[in-house]
Amino acid sequence: MAVAGGAAALLVALAPFAFAELTMAAATLETNIMPAPANPAQFRPLPGRAAGTVVDGYWRVEKIAPGTWAIGEPAADPDNYEYLLVGNRRALLIDSGATRTHDIRRVIAGLTALPVTVIPTHLHHDHTNGLGFFRNIALIDLPETRACAQGNDVRLGRYQYARPEPIGFTVTQWIRPGETIDLGGRSVTILSTPGHTTNSVSVWEPAGMRLYTGDFLYPTTLYAFAPDSSLSTYVTTIDRLLAMLPRDTRLYGAHCCRNDAPPQAPWLSTSDLEDTRAAIKRIQSGDLEGRGFIVRRFPVNDRMTMLTLYPIANR
Repeated sequence: MAVAGGAAALLVALAPFAFAELTMAAATLETNIMPAPANPAQFRPLPGRAAGTVVDGYWRVEKIAPGTWAIGEPAADPDNYEYLLVGNRRALLIDSGATRTHDIRRVIAGLTALPVTVIPTHLHHDHTNGLGFFRNIALIDLPETRACAQGNDVRLGRYQYARPEPIGFTVTQWIRPGETIDLGGRSVTILSTPGHTTNSVSVWEPAGMRLYTGDFLYPTTLYAFAPDSSLSTYVTTIDRLLAMLPRDTRLYGAHCCRNDAPPQAPWLSTSDLEDTRAAIKRIQSGDLEGRGFIVRRFPVNDRMTMLTLYPIANR
């Protein structure tokens, strides 16, 4: 019995890694293996002109606040968004883009001449592929991120990068969780927000009541089945955010789009955090009906679903 129990525990522990390999293989073959939503049209943006201006035939640039731009990649799958925050002395780019062939610096040059530091919200390929274009790269200072670095040279593992051929880059600034970055007349705080990954960060700008959440929260489909995803950690992080954020905070995520407007920078509210927490608790209790077998899709609200593993592997 003990041997059987140990074997079962091993299978459960290895399941996220096995499915990560399957997911990467499917991506290479350009095949979608995820369970579809019950109503796919529910999560599409409304018809109409997309917000912003197309730059270089690839980027979609939208000003969302003074000195603040959302930079979309409609050709990426899913549609990525990066955010440029410009102060008086320097600028911060949140995520570097999903592409290695289109240089996001061409967009930035049309918005500011100040030096730019880029910080990835986490280490998956669609948020780090553009790091090679930058000299100034900040990274959250966690035991996990230090473990994949020799000095300041980082080499990503295949599960951190979520593709078989990881990249490397050099960190010029390590940021402790809770540390504030001064851009000159404008400050932001780097928050550790694990759940989607253990090294996920969000960027909090209290003066504008804006939180840039990366893949932790965005409209359409949240991914919570990777080897270092965790539903229980999601809940812990949401509780911490709800305790600190003003009720009318706007949360800007890394993937498009809202379903109540034509394509625009993907924003949500604190009520969406509450809905995500409630859905996770129902997933964990077995009280929420999902679609799929190994990876299952669960409804969150009328803007979002969540993909996670079968119940025994949900941590």
